[in-house]
This record gives sequence, structure tokens and C-alpha cells, in this order.
Amino acid sequence: MKKKSEACILNATLFSLSLFLMVHFFFILLHAGPLNPVSVSLKSVTDNYVGRFFQQNWHLFAPQPMTQNLKLYVRVKYKEEGSTKTVLSNWYDVTEPMIRTNETTVFSPYNRMLRIGSGYIHQLYIGGKDDLTYKLMDKISRKENLSKEINASLEKDSDQVEQIIYRYASAFAKREFLKHEITDVQFMTSISDAIPYSKRNDLHFKVKEENVVYDWKGVVKDVVELP
Repeated sequence: MKKKSEACILNATLFSLSLFLMVHFFFILLHAGPLNPVSVSLKSVTDNYVGRFFQQNWHLFAPQPMTQNLKLYVRVKYKEEGSTKTVLSNWYDVTEPMIRTNETTVFSPYNRMLRIGSGYIHQLYIGGKDDLTYKLMDKISRKENLSKEINASLEKDSDQVEQIIYRYASAFAKREFLKHEITDVQFMTSISDAIPYSKRNDLHFKVKEENVVYDWKGVVKDVVELP
């Protein structure tokens, strides 16, 4: 009886792992393959899965190194304890302190937290600001008459990602302004090219930074502060 039970558990485990691998490679194929009605309809699902856990570019099944630096800035409107006056904070760099903490702490949640934040920012830029990405999407959409479906899908994805980043920003704000009453949060994304290897020692070389400021929204109540 015991052996039969162990065999059932083993078979169930193997079946579950096999099913997971099939779903995994199906998502990767849809994400990395050419645009088609199926990949467009499931784009929000595949982007969330691949972008969250595999942030690199997996086209042609070969990861490429990151070529852009992504940052998130947050500022808040808050009321000090015992006051009714609303105060506007400065912009807080969310990304850089986490990077520094992650570099000095071997085992910490910051590595995962960084990947989540940068992954969603990456999605806002539709895979970064790579001109080739935009050209390929435009060419395929014209060739296969998928422009409306693609635009609708991208707009839906963008709205979902924005809401998630507002939650992320609210969690950061609650940590930084723990003793204050936060009313609203606003975030700004920044994207810049990585410093070329040939310019790594050039102190006068500066990369161009592009910033996008998003609207103010009420702080999300049902999130806890970041650690």
C-alpha cells in the first residue's frame, strides 16, 4: 500500500512538472515568435510571465545583455502628524539604493524586488527604446493587418503595468514616510543607454536620460511598506 502511494505521488509530480514545462515553452514560443492572433490575444499573459521572471530579450532563444538602465523615482503628498497642511516631497530614487543594498547583501529580497520593479518599467517602454523593436512591430502589423489588435493589446498592458507600479510606489512611500499621512503618490520612469565599454574611463562622457512623469494618484491602501 505504501509503495502504491509513493508511486502515485511520483507519477503526479512527474505529470505536474511535464505540464509546467509544456506551458512554459508554449509561453516562450508565443513571446519570442512572430506576431500572430494567438500571441496578440495572450500578450498580457506571456509578457507578465516572461518579463517578470526572464527580463532579458529571449528572441531567437538567446538572451542579450541589458543595453539600457532603468530607474524609478517617486514623490508623495503627505500631511505631518497633527497638521492639516499638505506637503510635497522631493523625488526619491527608488532603484539606486536597492542596487547598493543588493550589492552588499548576499541573501536579501532586494534582488527580487529590483527585478520586479525594473521588469514592469521595461514593459512600459515595450521592451526598451530599441528602434528595431518598433520597426519590426510596425512592419508585421501592416503586413498582417494586426495594427488595431496590437495597439489595443499594448494599451491594455500599459494600463495594467501602470497600476502595478502605483502599488509599488505606494509601498515605497509607506516605508519612507512611515510616520506621516500619505495622500497621493506620483512616479517617474527614467531610461538611459548603458555607458559603452570604450567610454568607461571617460569622466566627461554623459549618457542621455529620458524621463516620463505620470499623473498623481491616491496612495494604494492595501499594500504594505517595502522592507
